[in-house]
Amino acid sequence: MKPTTIPALILAVAACLPLASCQADEETIAETTFRSLVKLVPGDPGDDDGFGMRVSVSGGYALVGSPGEDGDGSNRGAAYLFLQSQGGLDGWGQVKKLVASDPGDDDLFGLSVAISGDWAVVGAAGEDGTGTDQGAVYVFLRDQGGADNWGQVKKIRAGDAADDDGFGFSVALDGDTLVVGADGEDGAGTDRGAAYVFERDQGGADNWGQVAKLAAGDPDDDNQFGFAVAISGDVALAGSPGDAGAGSGRGAAYVFYRDLGGADAWGQVKKLAASDAANDVWLGTSVALDGSLAIAGAPWDDGGGTNRGAAYVFLRDQGGADNWGEVKKLVASDARNSDLFGYGVDADADFVVVGAGWNGAGGTERGQSYVFSRNEGGAGNWGELQRLRASDAANNDWFGLSLSIAGDYLLIGASGEDGAGAERGAAYMFRRVD
Repeated sequence: MKPTTIPALILAVAACLPLASCQADEETIAETTFRSLVKLVPGDPGDDDGFGMRVSVSGGYALVGSPGEDGDGSNRGAAYLFLQSQGGLDGWGQVKKLVASDPGDDDLFGLSVAISGDWAVVGAAGEDGTGTDQGAVYVFLRDQGGADNWGQVKKIRAGDAADDDGFGFSVALDGDTLVVGADGEDGAGTDRGAAYVFERDQGGADNWGQVAKLAAGDPDDDNQFGFAVAISGDVALAGSPGDAGAGSGRGAAYVFYRDLGGADAWGQVKKLAASDAANDVWLGTSVALDGSLAIAGAPWDDGGGTNRGAAYVFLRDQGGADNWGEVKKLVASDARNSDLFGYGVDADADFVVVGAGWNGAGGTERGQSYVFSRNEGGAGNWGELQRLRASDAANNDWFGLSLSIAGDYLLIGASGEDGAGAERGAAYMFRRVD
């Protein structure tokens, strides 16, 4: 099964409420835990909206994508912005609904989201452009059009946009640098994939101009490079889950450095692969990057069964300067078949979080997420610290499909959560307690 089939499946089927403590097995509770705060839902929920398909939290703001939101048509999409202090301390109330200035049916605006500082970006991989599904990304700025208004300032397209590229399927933002994945970009073949780097003030104040196009050093058809992207400082990471390796569908992730090979050249320095690579595990379906730490998810890794999933931890300078060597393979302590552990990953400082959105969690595909901590169980060990579930978990919620961690806050999406209808979606905010 190709990784693209999962989002398509979810979309096809596809006020803040206080929560009780998250469900977690007692044996995983340690001195540091993440406790549930609020359940985020949009102010105007609708069936099959897919709210929570993608999430991002940073600097007191949370951004949640809802690509199935219809607007005045069908699947035009939206993204919702929540503020930590809205509604009281840790109230996380909604402050803005973001929509495209030029919405169109099946644009899937909100299929990817990212927020950093005063900037928010939203991908619309189904936006047609001058053809079909070329894709676009929309940039919003705080205070644009009024205090805390978050107005649109830019619509971004690839410099070489083509049909079915899916530009905007993934996005990553850090300060003044934006990376956009286009996993359907053909290159010299079919669906080889690409990622594009944009810089603020490139070509004018607040312009966000393209400075580089990233591609694998060893491109091949159906690799889907750019299915997932991440950025931290001067380092970018792109997942390529369809990379065959020495077999089929083994997957890979590629590390790029800013200014390697020239100003804003973003040269490739490393191809990451699993030390125990196996066919059809789709490593690179998800990626995360934080300083010298890189994570790549392989949700179809069989483990001791079938499609249980795994995630791999790599460190810069491990095994040599700029080597990005593997230091740990993460698996769930309670792994079960078809959990797809690793479909979502993120990292911040000493924590790695991994989603298993199809874990039964006491029912059917309710979903579960896992927190791993550096030095848990030994120096440099990255041991499992905690397992998280929604306190109101229900079947087919897919809690853990997406997640984002920043500082003390962890946001987990559950795009299949029904609410008062069918698959309206929700996102759950947790806070670290030491």
